[in-house]
Amino acid sequence: MERLQVAGETMQRCTFPVLSGHLPMQLVAEELGAHPGRMPFYSGRTWPDHLAWGLDSVAASVRLILAMQPVGAAVLARTQLERWSSNLQFNSGLDQASGEDTAAWLTRLWGSPGAPLPPRTSIVGNLFADLSEVMHGRGPLMPLVWLDVADITDLPSPEHLRLVDTLTDTLVVSLTQLRSCLTSAAQAKDRLALANVAAAIRLIAPTNGWARDVAATVAPLIPSHFASLDGQVGALATGYIETIDSLRHGQEPENPSELWPLFAFGHQRYRALIAARMAFDHERDMLGERFGEHGIEKLMTKSVLSGEMAAMLAVWLRQRNTVPLAADAFATCASALRSAHWLWLEDDDRAMGCLRCVIEQLARARTWRLKPDRAAKIEARQNATPRDWIEASGWRRLRQLNWALGEFAHGSTDADWVRAREALVALQSDPQDELAQFTGRTHALTALSFMVSVECAAWTDKFSADLGKAYREVIRINNDQANLAVEELLNQAWNARATRPRTSMGRAHDDNAASADAS
Repeated sequence: MERLQVAGETMQRCTFPVLSGHLPMQLVAEELGAHPGRMPFYSGRTWPDHLAWGLDSVAASVRLILAMQPVGAAVLARTQLERWSSNLQFNSGLDQASGEDTAAWLTRLWGSPGAPLPPRTSIVGNLFADLSEVMHGRGPLMPLVWLDVADITDLPSPEHLRLVDTLTDTLVVSLTQLRSCLTSAAQAKDRLALANVAAAIRLIAPTNGWARDVAATVAPLIPSHFASLDGQVGALATGYIETIDSLRHGQEPENPSELWPLFAFGHQRYRALIAARMAFDHERDMLGERFGEHGIEKLMTKSVLSGEMAAMLAVWLRQRNTVPLAADAFATCASALRSAHWLWLEDDDRAMGCLRCVIEQLARARTWRLKPDRAAKIEARQNATPRDWIEASGWRRLRQLNWALGEFAHGSTDADWVRAREALVALQSDPQDELAQFTGRTHALTALSFMVSVECAAWTDKFSADLGKAYREVIRINNDQANLAVEELLNQAWNARATRPRTSMGRAHDDNAASADAS
């Protein structure tokens, strides 16, 4: 966070141009019926709300890029790319051929006549492939992961900033389809003037408005931060509302357009803050005497201890250069775990998509520790899947958890988030408890944070038995307790495997939304 203060302006110059059209596009969505107070994480029940969710998702990804969390940013950017590629596929009728590589199909889809792809953007399939690779702990974006978790005193180099373009270019691709959807939705309602406004919105433009305290706009939304963040992001949200109000009434806004990306970003963060505060209050009312006033902070402490130890192991393994791919696994795990926690604080389901990266990389590191020869064979394939690592690590019973988390790592209309949530509920020790339906994602985050700590402890023993003992004292576990707890989780996951869906309910409103925009 201290580095972010130093690099804040540079990172904002790289990311805020992507938000150039955010404010006017939100205005169009609201004119079409999107609720202005909708929670940013909520994908909505109406088409205008769903489009507004897409815009909020772009801002959420920008926030993680600013925080130099590339894995989480990649999860958000890729799910949006898949979502709006599904929409483009529906409207164009250009389906993926049997056996066709997804990256190749996306390039063909977005390169087809009528696709709204701006010339600045790279080949879409390459963008998709690079984001997918970093989510698997490999590929050309890995220097960003190391910048995040290990080289924490270094400022982004020109090469790092070039790699950031992969993330922002992907967001621009989604924005092109979002703009087309807003335009066609306005046309469908005979709002021709509004449709012309939407079609003319610039997606990328020069920006000169920077947040002086950018850390306040990206900080994790834990209760102890609520009061201090309120005034700073609230001021930006006020600028947004004043500008929107002026535009809605045909008046010249007092604030220049160069400030609109900053206002739009601040408004999204302010609504996320409101949502986090409301969720905290609701949980307190719902749990009553079972509510722990500092439960969120305690979970954060455990998550931080796990993630930071994973980052330290990544550094040590890189320095020794004996198991470099295990170092990549721990680095990716650390970055993904932090993003998972930050998104969980905002009730964002895509936190579970980040946990999909955690469970894969944790299994990868474990396989390198226990079965290095088998790990080397899997790495040699160059397209190893999470299932490969989970089975090799001896965690086959976690396949159900891996499936559920994997659904949240995808954003196409085939992704079954509804049943994935049900699976996470079923994975708990007492899924029939009246509160279990509300705690499935929390249980997943808690369980994986614990498992990261356990694996870190085992690897730390390789460096020093005394160091391993000291780490276990910090996290307050011993080997017997750890083994019993992990075994219990494995059994719970195995017993809950029958909850995997037999039919696809999916995100039904997404399919309807795509149909509504078929024009």
